[in-house]
Amino acid sequence: MDRCSYQIYAIILSFFAILFLADFCQAQQETVEYGIETSAYLGLSEELPFWLYANNDGTIDASSSNFINQFYSNYTITSSEELQFRSGFNINGRLSQQNSLHFTQLFGELHYKGVALKGGRFYDPIGLNDRELSMGSMMVSRNAIPIPKVRLGTQEFVQIPGNGEHLEFDAMMSHGWFTDDRHIDGPYLHQKYFYLRYTHPRFDLTAGAVHNVMWGGTHPRFGKLPSSFSDFLRVATGRAATGNNAPANDTSNVIGNSVAAYDFKAGINFNHFRLKIYRLFYLEDKVALRFRSPWDGMWGAGIEFDNQEGIVTELLWEHLNTKRQNSWIGDPPGRSGYYHNGVYRSGWSYEGRVMGNPLLLIGPNEHFEGRGEISNNMIVAHHLGFKGRPSKRLSYKALFTYSRNYGTVIMQGEEPPYIPLDELRRDQYSVLLSGSYKLIPEHGISAVASVASDIGKLYSGNRWGMQVGLKMDLGN
Repeated sequence: MDRCSYQIYAIILSFFAILFLADFCQAQQETVEYGIETSAYLGLSEELPFWLYANNDGTIDASSSNFINQFYSNYTITSSEELQFRSGFNINGRLSQQNSLHFTQLFGELHYKGVALKGGRFYDPIGLNDRELSMGSMMVSRNAIPIPKVRLGTQEFVQIPGNGEHLEFDAMMSHGWFTDDRHIDGPYLHQKYFYLRYTHPRFDLTAGAVHNVMWGGTHPRFGKLPSSFSDFLRVATGRAATGNNAPANDTSNVIGNSVAAYDFKAGINFNHFRLKIYRLFYLEDKVALRFRSPWDGMWGAGIEFDNQEGIVTELLWEHLNTKRQNSWIGDPPGRSGYYHNGVYRSGWSYEGRVMGNPLLLIGPNEHFEGRGEISNNMIVAHHLGFKGRPSKRLSYKALFTYSRNYGTVIMQGEEPPYIPLDELRRDQYSVLLSGSYKLIPEHGISAVASVASDIGKLYSGNRWGMQVGLKMDLGN
């Protein structure tokens, strides 16, 4: 076990020690939640359909059928109105072509006066996009297993005094460790965001910025990359590196591999429903800050109905465009290589899964030649999601995604005349319908099932699959 792993487990144990000592306090309330789920994922082809494995916390093996058992538990102690302790874990056992037994969550958490300190491995998607029906945030989605980290921030949005309770903010900074097998050994993850929200009885407006950086570690050719505290300050402030051990890109641009965004959202409240729209401007280098590729990023619009018991309770449309990538007019699109970096060649990924939007593919593809591990990052996609609760026992959601895929910039050739994108284009349709039925509501026992398919030219043939399972959710 390397030093990085010891640091991670020390952080986890420290937080659990804090939570254990909290039992000596005069707790006002203690709650325990736990549950178990058993599911089988079956494919009619060699690989599972896209929406059966994407955005599932890296738990499902896409290359074969799966039999998965999951167990989770959350323990909360509230010792006062302002102080709360919480810990939890999710353990996942999988039988598939690649068997696995791992924690998707293992964390400790402290809340005090609107501030939250959290350490370990835990779900932490970033972005203003919808969570359940979205195709996935371009920042951090739930496509990959969470990276171990320490996170300090507000506990959701916090009111700013002196403005009539209209103005709120949400902020976070975290430090994480990449513990998987990758091109650069043991890099760090720096994350931060700041959002400001104005609320009114009829509407709300939110604007913010997100900054993620993969940095440090040991390169197979350059050796140890900049990783001192002064280098951390340069990472946090978006400055270039200094010193002889830094790659040329780090000294001419900024340290590390950046994935960032300007993020905006608006909501309007009507008598029986709420309308929301959002827009994320994707940024990957300094020139992007000046909106060289203003159409790149994600759009979203949705309706949430006040009545949460109906055939349709929420509807969402999203649009993704990653074609331009800061290219000048006359140059081939895709030059920035979203999610790819010339030094950090494993890209914006963890444990073999893209950490952001899963439509940007990692790993080999028979149609496209990759840059590093990223094989397809030039995409135009439309996505529709909706869900409902036709009865008190039955709920469902459906996802429909259409994408036009163009590979990476190197598919267009190194010199003009460049291969036109229409000659590289691969259209793809991916569909999911999933449902849950409460078999024994008083004991929290439900049956779950899904069907999914991929039709198009992006993968090697059409794919069909299904999931069936049972789950039980309990608590005091």
